[in-house]
Amino acid sequence: MHAPETSRHRDAGAVDAGPNSGEPDVIVGPLSAWVLQLRYEDLPREVIERAKHLIIDSIGCALGSTGAEPVRIAHEMAAEVAATGNARTATLLATGKPTTVEMAAFANGVMVRYLDFNDTYTGQGTIHPSDMLAPALAVAQGCGSSGKELLLATVIGYEVICALTDSDLVMHPVGTTLWDQATFGVVSAAALCARLMQMTHAQTVNAISLALVSHMALGQTRVGEVSHWKGAALPNAARNAIFCARLAQKGMTGPEQVFEGSRGFFLAAGKSIAPLDLGGPGKPFRIMRTRVKAYPCGYHAQSAIDAALQLRSQIKQVEDIEHIRLDTFAAAVRAMATSDSCWKPETRESADHSIPFTIAMALMHGELSIEHYERERFKDADVRDLMRKIEVRLGEESEKAWPDIPLSELRVRLHDGIEHAARVSFHLGHFKCPMSDAQQESKFKALAAGCGMRPQQAESLIAALRRLETHESLSEILSLCTVH
Repeated sequence: MHAPETSRHRDAGAVDAGPNSGEPDVIVGPLSAWVLQLRYEDLPREVIERAKHLIIDSIGCALGSTGAEPVRIAHEMAAEVAATGNARTATLLATGKPTTVEMAAFANGVMVRYLDFNDTYTGQGTIHPSDMLAPALAVAQGCGSSGKELLLATVIGYEVICALTDSDLVMHPVGTTLWDQATFGVVSAAALCARLMQMTHAQTVNAISLALVSHMALGQTRVGEVSHWKGAALPNAARNAIFCARLAQKGMTGPEQVFEGSRGFFLAAGKSIAPLDLGGPGKPFRIMRTRVKAYPCGYHAQSAIDAALQLRSQIKQVEDIEHIRLDTFAAAVRAMATSDSCWKPETRESADHSIPFTIAMALMHGELSIEHYERERFKDADVRDLMRKIEVRLGEESEKAWPDIPLSELRVRLHDGIEHAARVSFHLGHFKCPMSDAQQESKFKALAAGCGMRPQQAESLIAALRRLETHESLSEILSLCTVH
């Protein structure tokens, strides 16, 4: 997947003469220039370390999802195109089986995302920027990239998707998010592909244009009884972005002014924005404000679970509970406490987006684990009895603090009239309450053990990822990601 030799040594900021290179719109032109101008040497040490931390977390999440139904489906799809004779191949995490770069990005992306245990970024909306790891890893492998190039592409992917999430494009004038986060993901995935594939400016403009104009995703993905597609929407966007990038590299042109044109994304979104303010020398990178999850569920419940765990030691048995009240921010209420599926979940995907269920598990078991979903505890009568005692309210202070502070206040009243309360502003894994290396390694090893990886191999993989920038190729990393 290397770019043609004639383009590999051009000035990254130069605009090539050629189709659709003269009038890129207000977003795509500056974005393409930034993507190609940013260098590994521009990344501060703390950004590099943060990127490695998040890559470790994401690979752990991927390994932990091995065997899940959507992962099985994705792997079967990948196997169907593995023997095409295409020399540009990448491998599936855990199994090590070869497939096309596009299908590796999809299948590995489903693995990273399925458990809802991967990192989060909150701006005008909430996204999972680690969805960018799978396309970065697949394309890097296909291109024979180094560890430094993978790190740079990861930072680019994070920066672009997070910048779009910070923009006003997230909220439609009708008062909700009509376009799914995959719509932003296809742009950021195309951007990181362009960098790894060492594309020209004109090729990069066309890759982003083709990706966005042909792959806008609806927000209905995350509404109602949640389906398997919740964890596959952005991996599919990444797969599409790689395909578009390869087309652009071969000369395929995309429409001009894909954002600001008369039938462009601004019109579809109901608003427009200025060029993205992106990180770089002297400017902060958004990857530093990502939030790691300590619990496998929707992000908006993380601080509520911390609060429930604080109170659990003060409650002898859950049968003593009369009423539970959570005061939280509006985004949490909308995403995890409004629809019927939040209160009576019938699927794993709905259960991990249910504040009542996650609080119930924390109070009943002193934890929220993957096992609770596998046992379908969300369907058990004792769990639903406790869930019915939970009230989720909009907290005025919590709403003012969001999105910078995911404040949750939990009150548990017992039958004897005694009330216990806990207040959590920054959950474990928030960038203001980061996980230590030991805590991260504990999470990683537990997830890796779930797919049969031996402790020694997990330790070797963590060690190799912590020195990722020293690897001239990714062969050792990918070999260690395969469970033997």
